[in-house]
Order: sequence, then structure tokens, then C-alpha cells
Amino acid sequence: METLLNEAAALAVVMAPIIAIVVQLVKTSDVNTRWLPFISIALGVGVGIVFALASGADMFLYGLAGFLSGAGASGLFDAVKSVRGE
Repeated sequence: METLLNEAAALAVVMAPIIAIVVQLVKTSDVNTRWLPFISIALGVGVGIVFALASGADMFLYGLAGFLSGAGASGLFDAVKSVRGE
């Protein structure tokens, strides 16, 4: 389990800048900013799965790394805060 999380964290570090750039592009459209953290997480998982399919790697590992990178790129705290309406 520890090895899985270490690998996912290492992959998330690589994917986080990609997700952050894509989220910045999404910000320029007419999207409610309340949904940006969730869009970031969904993009992260999507990018992770695409990376897994392209490299023939474990989809769960890359999906987890995508989730972590999306959460890191947007700030998971901001996601919880936006749902609460604070």
C-alpha cells in the first residue's frame, strides 16, 4: 500500500503542472468558479487514465495520481469551501 501511494504521489507531481495549465485555460471560459476544483479533479483523473492507456500501466495507479494532481492543482480545501458556500 505504501509503495502504491509513493508511486501515485510521484506521478501526481509530474501531472499537476499539466492540470494547472488546463484549469487556467478553463477559467477563461464562462464556467462558474465554484466548479473549478471539481473540474480540476475530473481532469486529473482523465489525464491519469489517458496516461495509463498510453503507457499500458495500471489504470488505478494513474487514476489515483490524477486525482491527487487535480486536488493539488486546485486545492482540495477550495473544493470543500466552495461546496459549503464560504
